[in-house]
Amino acid sequence: MNNRLQKLEELMKSFRSFKKPLAFRGGFLKIPRITPSQWMVLRVIGERQTSTVKDISESLNITSSAATQLVDGLVHSRYVVRKINKTDRRKVTLTLSKKSTKDIERMKKRMLRQMLYVFKILNDREFEQLYKLNKKIADSLLNK
Repeated sequence: MNNRLQKLEELMKSFRSFKKPLAFRGGFLKIPRITPSQWMVLRVIGERQTSTVKDISESLNITSSAATQLVDGLVHSRYVVRKINKTDRRKVTLTLSKKSTKDIERMKKRMLRQMLYVFKILNDREFEQLYKLNKKIADSLLNK
């Protein structure tokens, strides 16, 4: 196995070490538990302001039925509001509820603090280098 392949394997293994310190814990807000998948749905809706199930399934690369199931749970927990178009009942838009907006901001802040903790081992120069490398990889994947 060549050196790059070995290092890639080590890198992938190290990604698993992130799992525990970054584990998603929704219970700290005294709100119904949100799964990591539901969190991603909330992020998609929040970034777009309004979404459809199709938008979510495309953004998260999941089936429409899986997206619907995630949305149903969030509607039931009152994090997401379904709005049916008055002129075309087949069109359903999804928005964040007023209740969820504050909770989501608190979750984001909590997750950022967790990330700061994980990356505290890096000095500013190393963190900047990590940021640039990650951005380069992400940009190349987005431009495919």
